[in-house]
Amino acid sequence: MAFASLAQAKDVSAQQAGVEYARQEVEKANAQHKADMKDVSDAEILLSQRKKAFEQQTKQVADDKKKAEVSKKKLEEANAKYSKAQAILDQAWKD
Repeated sequence: MAFASLAQAKDVSAQQAGVEYARQEVEKANAQHKADMKDVSDAEILLSQRKKAFEQQTKQVADDKKKAEVSKKKLEEANAKYSKAQAILDQAWKD
């Protein structure tokens, strides 16, 4: 009977070691999962910030294009006035 008790004690000890190992693996897996979820959260925050910046830059480009179109029209009008004034001056020198 002493051998049976000793064998049972060894089995229980081995089972306890197995349970402890499994508990440690759960802790490791849980810690890794938490770290991975934080990485996902950080990446989502960064992506959101970059999307916002991209939208702002896109709007800025559109605004700059509108300004460029307005200044192009002003330049064309100024060139037309200059050419007309120069033609009138050239004609005055000829007469």
